[in-house]
Amino acid sequence: MPSTKHNYIYLFMIFVSGLIAVYDTVLSMVFAEWLPEMEQNPVASSIIEYAGVPLLVQWKAFGTLAAVLLMCGLVYTKYRISIVPVFMFQLVLFCYLTFFTHTNFVSEDTFVPIRYVIEFYRGDVVWNEGCG
Repeated sequence: MPSTKHNYIYLFMIFVSGLIAVYDTVLSMVFAEWLPEMEQNPVASSIIEYAGVPLLVQWKAFGTLAAVLLMCGLVYTKYRISIVPVFMFQLVLFCYLTFFTHTNFVSEDTFVPIRYVIEFYRGDVVWNEGCG
């Protein structure tokens, strides 16, 4: 059985992975107007095409909740090591969402997506823009 210290490390990785998933979902809402053209995930594009960005956001929220709950359960099993690749993938996703632009990997203002997420939570970005 792993030590409690190791469990905290796995739980921290789950927490960060969940935060990055929320960050991704908020960016989907912030860029809802342009997301049908910008989305690069073929599954997400299909969902948007079928029922729009609101359904995509619902699926992302459900998927995030399910993944976090599943990983929390895995912390106490011999399969907890599977949390590490999920965490690594989420870190790569965060870097991609934050730093990638269509012309190069780093934009002139690197932290624009983070600023948009903060503005969203402050209420400065309206969800309904482009969702209709």
